[in-house]
Amino acid sequence: MAVRWKKYNAACKGKRAEGNRYGKVIEKGIKCNGRRGSHCPQGVSNPCGAWSIDYREINGRWVSKVFPGISKTEAKECFEDIRSNIRRGLIGLPQARKVPVLSDYSNKYLELSKGNKENTLLAKRRAVKVLVRYLGDHRLDKITPFMIERFRMERKEKDDVKEIVINQDVAFLGSIFNTAIREGLIDKNPCSQVKKARIAQTKDRVLAQEEIAVLLDKLQGKDRLMVLIGLFTGLRLGGVLGLSWDDIALDKGLIHSSHKTGKMVSIPLSKYLVGELLAWKSANTGNTLFIDGKITKCVVVRYSGYFSKLFRDLGIKNFTFHNLRHTFASILQGELGIGAIVVQGMTGHSSLGMLQKYSHTGMDSKKMAINALTEHVLNTTTQRGIIATA
Repeated sequence: MAVRWKKYNAACKGKRAEGNRYGKVIEKGIKCNGRRGSHCPQGVSNPCGAWSIDYREINGRWVSKVFPGISKTEAKECFEDIRSNIRRGLIGLPQARKVPVLSDYSNKYLELSKGNKENTLLAKRRAVKVLVRYLGDHRLDKITPFMIERFRMERKEKDDVKEIVINQDVAFLGSIFNTAIREGLIDKNPCSQVKKARIAQTKDRVLAQEEIAVLLDKLQGKDRLMVLIGLFTGLRLGGVLGLSWDDIALDKGLIHSSHKTGKMVSIPLSKYLVGELLAWKSANTGNTLFIDGKITKCVVVRYSGYFSKLFRDLGIKNFTFHNLRHTFASILQGELGIGAIVVQGMTGHSSLGMLQKYSHTGMDSKKMAINALTEHVLNTTTQRGIIATA
């Protein structure tokens, strides 16, 4: 296989005699390497030829394809297309290598991703939006590992995001390249030469007693009850948002949830939280506690952002609603000495490594743990001069 310059001007090509199928050269043409020079005859137009690609198909037949009006670089790109197609068993030759820019191909990538789970699709859309902002004007085959490393640096400096988020962005960029490779648009993935940033392991953020006191003192209404449920049951935000009165047995002091894992978890309610729930039920109609409709990933993300801002406005920085779950487990295990298996039975973790093997835990042990947690929190906040009741 080769890329070569093909002459078109009659004065340059030479003459062939009539005769056999191949034609016998009786007058050689002018030697030409595709560059203008003193060897060129007068009156020859510029450019006077085109780059061609000679290649042999699988059956052994030699083929010559000519591309007028393209440069040597573009001819080499077409040459790579042909070689890639031959490797794949695709002999058809594109008339020109048309590689889209990242911004255009990203839209197609998202279209192809519509069958993904909702949270995965949302993550892809977020990443694509960022990638297009930084690299959208570049053709896929022109994006190099150096450009990706520069993107990492600029993303961190300008947007002030964590390395774990940047790693996700690069991972999705790699997925875009892999999709383009499967379509035959490009031959390699530059992300394969980019190493992931090392993520420093940090301890999960938990509330200090002073911060718990602030929440109990400042929050009211819906925000207050949602935070209390998160703090005193360890439920995830999606589980709290999706609660209905069918999930709560006030007479038995139990709350049931199967959010995320699909495994039904029963968590005891302290008398304090039962009182808060009764007060809320008397003032609000309907079967759901907080919102109607399906609890989608979009809804959870929106409320997560809302609570993060709410905590920040109260002076509790770097804290999310999910950290209430960490606080719940941390106080039970760290401050009250409740066994990990008991805590696991309420948080719904699939293994002790996440919070070791799941085992059944008696409800009495759970009730003792929840009551100890509630008394610990309320006694501490009361000692600090905070009225813990609504």
